Amino acid sequence: MEMDYRVILDVLPEDGARPKVLFRQAGDGFLQVEYGEVPRFNLLDSFRVLTVNSAIKSKKIKGLYETVPALRTSLYHFDPLELPVEKLIAEIKEVEESLKDVENIVFESRLITLPIAFEDSETKKAVEKYVKEIRPDAPYVINGYNLEYVALCNGVTVDEVKKMVCGTEWYNSGNGFWPGGGFFWPLDPRCAIVVPKYNPPRTWTPEGTVGIGGACLFVYTTPTGGGYQLLGRTIPVFQFSQKHPQFKDSPTLFKAGDRIRFYEVTEEEILSIYKHVHEKTDYEYDIKTEKFVVKDWLSFYNSEEVQKGVKELLAKQEAGRKVAPRV
Repeated sequence: MEMDYRVILDVLPEDGARPKVLFRQAGDGFLQVEYGEVPRFNLLDSFRVLTVNSAIKSKKIKGLYETVPALRTSLYHFDPLELPVEKLIAEIKEVEESLKDVENIVFESRLITLPIAFEDSETKKAVEKYVKEIRPDAPYVINGYNLEYVALCNGVTVDEVKKMVCGTEWYNSGNGFWPGGGFFWPLDPRCAIVVPKYNPPRTWTPEGTVGIGGACLFVYTTPTGGGYQLLGRTIPVFQFSQKHPQFKDSPTLFKAGDRIRFYEVTEEEILSIYKHVHEKTDYEYDIKTEKFVVKDWLSFYNSEEVQKGVKELLAKQEAGRKVAPRV
């Protein structure tokens, strides 16, 4: 019997603002929808993914278990005995065809304000452990930490790195890598820090660690391995016990489409909040639900002032790459 090993099951051609849409087989009960044949970084793709994802979920399609939206892909988990993949593709196509103008997308987005302690003692222990046990000559460890290396790569000072981390809202394109972890991108491109990852990665990273890998910011939800350059530590964003009211419905804090904004505090304040989350369970998270208007963001992004700042940052980063040691 001849077997059919097609990976791409169907395609929607590029149409104006919509990139080419590929429908990929991802196992018996999984379908991956991907924008474009060549990987690219474009937040407009993520805004589109999120909008399509919301529309598909609102259809309440029988046999569709869950969806996993990401930066330029979506993963659909379904029961192939109840929902033929052809029917699922048709439902997604219908939504894609109806979404003509990505610029006019408006969606609900939570703004989560989080404290951060830069270069705290717990993440310093993780760096110390790494140097001692894995790579004593790690070029990204300068004076016992990663912040100076991050600054060096971007042609800026450590203080400027901190201002960039706290100076923008970070948009979550979707959760992944580790339970509850979000992939966050700067909505202000003038704050787009870019760094290489650890090589090889760490075996331990503390809960609440904030790190950067490439241009993506990540908050480590639990103690785990990892390879992002460490910046500092924030408060709990995951609680397996679900004792705290914030985690009553889900052990994870972040959702796709969330934005986070950091403000700097002392390590003592961070440690106090940990007790008020995990032990006393009386800490109140600062979360506001707002409308995210893509047209307004595009107007900001394309403004003369912002684009001028982007060019200046790119020039600094080019100079920084020439002097930063290779990993």
